[in-house]
Amino acid sequence: MPLTPPSAADHPWLLKTARAFADGDFAAARELFDAMDAPAPLLIWNPDHRIAGHPLIERFVELCEPMSDRNGTILRDRFSLDRFEAMAEWLMVLTEVAAPIFRYEHYGAGIANTYGNDMTGRTTDSFPGYISRFFSALYGAVQLRGERLLSVHQPPDQIFVSTWRRLIIPSRASQSDPINGFVVLNLPENELRAGLEIIPLHTLILDRELVVRYANKSARAAFDAGRYGPWNRGIFDYAGLDLEIAVAPDDILKSGITHTTTCRHVAHQRISVFDATITATRHHNSIFYVVMLIKCAG
Repeated sequence: MPLTPPSAADHPWLLKTARAFADGDFAAARELFDAMDAPAPLLIWNPDHRIAGHPLIERFVELCEPMSDRNGTILRDRFSLDRFEAMAEWLMVLTEVAAPIFRYEHYGAGIANTYGNDMTGRTTDSFPGYISRFFSALYGAVQLRGERLLSVHQPPDQIFVSTWRRLIIPSRASQSDPINGFVVLNLPENELRAGLEIIPLHTLILDRELVVRYANKSARAAFDAGRYGPWNRGIFDYAGLDLEIAVAPDDILKSGITHTTTCRHVAHQRISVFDATITATRHHNSIFYVVMLIKCAG
């Protein structure tokens, strides 16, 4: 399936698939992900938030209760993004454009930085390929069924996230209005990130084009004023490093040989030198460089 946004010809498919999802038939989702050699998403209607797999989900549900009607739908005349405080970085707020296409009125900074793009003001059909079809049909299904939905899916390989775990809560303007929007908690998970965060060395995850896909806490503090993303920047743009790697990440992983080199760091009109240790790791179907940096004395 080409990585292009869905065309107008996809609209009947989106409507049909949204209805199937609403009826609990997720075969089309499995087919979408199978075609991209990705595992099928986990989709659960009306999940018990106590076993949804993340403590933030429990807190999200608690905060939403005073804003919701007895069916669990958020009423926008009660809704306030400010009540979520720091959690708002991981929230998305969507409203209907023309079912099943929805616009992101709020796209949390944490999500945008992890994904690499801020989708605020854009629509669910703006994503590439199968993910666009999946999102549009998924939200269309929640609109039709009027219930909360837990979705766990593996993103495209170029995003350094193992899974996105989201709880979708339908919303309406007021008690008498139809469902025409959603409030969504969207959490990225990656089993490698926790380990990277505690490494004291500046550590960067790069794709084969030397685009930064992740930086650990030490690297963020050294090269980007501690900010968490956005990623998707070349290594010189992100970190001011003129690093060159002559060996493909696939070959490094296959050989198991660690490579070392030096590179210059340019910042504030000053030049320093770093020793770089380069290994590789597999993430889904892609292989990334793992670069650990130590500043040279002098």
